Formats: sequence, C-alpha cells, structure tokens
Amino acid sequence: MRDEFYKTLVSPIWWGALVIAAIMPFVLSSYYVHILTLALVYVALASSWNIVGGMAGQISLAHSLFIGIGSMFSAALLLKLGINMWLGLVISAVISGILGAVIAWIDFRFQLGHLSFVLITLAFAEMGSIVVEGWDFLGGASGLLLPKDTGNFLAFQFGGGHGAFWMMLALAAICVLVNVAILNSPLGYYLRTIRDNEKAAQAIGVNILRYKITAMVISAMLASVVGTAYVRYLTFADPYLLISPVITIEIVLFATVGGLGRAYGPALGALLLVPLGEILRGKLGSTLPGLHYFIYGIVVISVILVTPRGLLPLFERLWARWRGPAVAGKP
Repeated sequence: MRDEFYKTLVSPIWWGALVIAAIMPFVLSSYYVHILTLALVYVALASSWNIVGGMAGQISLAHSLFIGIGSMFSAALLLKLGINMWLGLVISAVISGILGAVIAWIDFRFQLGHLSFVLITLAFAEMGSIVVEGWDFLGGASGLLLPKDTGNFLAFQFGGGHGAFWMMLALAAICVLVNVAILNSPLGYYLRTIRDNEKAAQAIGVNILRYKITAMVISAMLASVVGTAYVRYLTFADPYLLISPVITIEIVLFATVGGLGRAYGPALGALLLVPLGEILRGKLGSTLPGLHYFIYGIVVISVILVTPRGLLPLFERLWARWRGPAVAGKP
C-alpha cells in the first residue's frame, strides 16, 4: 500500500469534511437531509461501480442486480423467514459476490469485447428483474413493506432520517476509502493496466482472470451492502426502483460526470447531480411537466462537452493553475 492511502486516513481535510457532513442533520430541514441521504447512497453506489467500470474499464450494467439482491433478498429474508437484516446483509453480499465472480469468469472465458460485456451484464440485470417480479417470496411486482424503523440498531434500524443519514455517510466514506486503497495498491495498478491494454497486460504476466474477478467481487459486495441499507431507509422494497437497470445507468452517469477511475470522481458527480436533480424536481416539477428533466439534461450534456474526462480533473487543473502563480511568487 502506498503512503497516499495512509495520508488520507490521517488527513485533517478528510476528517474535517466528515465532521461537517455529520452535523448537517442538525442545521438542515428534513427535506434537505433526505436529499443529502440520497446523494450519499449514490456516492456509495457510484464508488462501488467505479472499481469495475472506472479502474478496470469493464462497463458493467449488472449492478442493479447486486443492489436488488442486497435490498429485495434481505428484505424477504426478514419478512418471510424472520432472519435479522444484519445476517441478511451478509448473505446477500456473499450471493452478490458469487454472481459477480461468475460474470467476470464469463467475460474472461469467452473473451468478450466491451460492447458484448455491456450487453451480457444488461441481460443479467434484466433476468434479475424478471425473477424478482415473478417470485412471490421476493414480493413480486408489489414489492415488500418493511417493519417500522424504531431505532433498534441490532435489528438493522437507524432511528429515522438522522440515523439513516449517518449510516449512509459511513457507507459512502467506506466505499470512497476502498477506492483510495485499491488505487494505491498493486491491485489498482493491475486493474488500470487491464483497462488500458488487456493483451499487453496478459503478455507481461498479469493474471487477468484473477484481477477481474477480484474487482467484480469487491464491487458487487459493496453495492449489495448499500442496497440493504438503502431499502431499510426507504422501508419499502420497490422492484421497479431497486432492481431496475435505470439505477445502474444513473450510477454510471454520476461516475462519468465526476471522473471515471478516480477515487473521488464518482463521489463528486453524485454529490453534485443528485441534489441538483431533486431540487429541480421539487421547485419546477409542478410548474411545467418535464421542465426539470430538460434543465437537468442540459446541465449534464454541458458538463460532458466541456470536460469529457469529468469534473474532478477539471477542478484539479483549475486548482493547479490557481496555485501556480501563488507558489511562483513565494521567495
């Protein structure tokens, strides 16, 4: 592990940002706390997807399947079998990791191109959606209603909006730290080598199968854990929200706008776009149907055209340009 990871762990900027974020529920209304909680959910999901999509260059659309397993299956285990959601979280994460490994093996075994891999993962996501909607154990098309959140942490309950916010903040921080750790470890180097030139990586002895499976398993398990926490916050397991490929497309969008393959890029994209979308919908949704979607689309298109590599590289260039004269003026 490189020193940058340990510097992040002890960085006052990192801990200061977490402390400031943690006190937000005390200074904001419940409406804005809800928006920030959603933003943190997508920070965690986009960061988990970034391990496969950004670092390894494998554009997977199967993450709605992992999110769905974490949410729908853990909820079903609780309601139908009485299994504590903490245990359901672990079971769902293990199943998601196994499925992730299978998908990565299929990719390696059949030497799928980028487009073929996208279509295969989309097919897995669609199959998962069909299974959930047709299986009564998972609630079918009607979904599942979870018990009221009474704040019993041992029962995987967070005590309302504030507790859910702090839980999502912790998960988002963990997912971002996992990204930082991977980027500063040999695994990160191997994944980026595979992304840049898979054949060249194989020629120099990189174990392609091993590292693809590792990346997919880590990514799938993180997405599943976040899915379990998300459904507990929602208190309703809605298959049309939680296992729809649309949620994966949103994750990919946030990661791309923020900066693919960067530790903080997906987090930046989610923190900017999720509140923007929610506030536009709240302020303009009743003014003219579809207006908020139009404005949101214009903003996203403009960002991608101005900075195709994402907002984080743009901010870094602006910061370096601003720092340049200041550093040059020092004696």
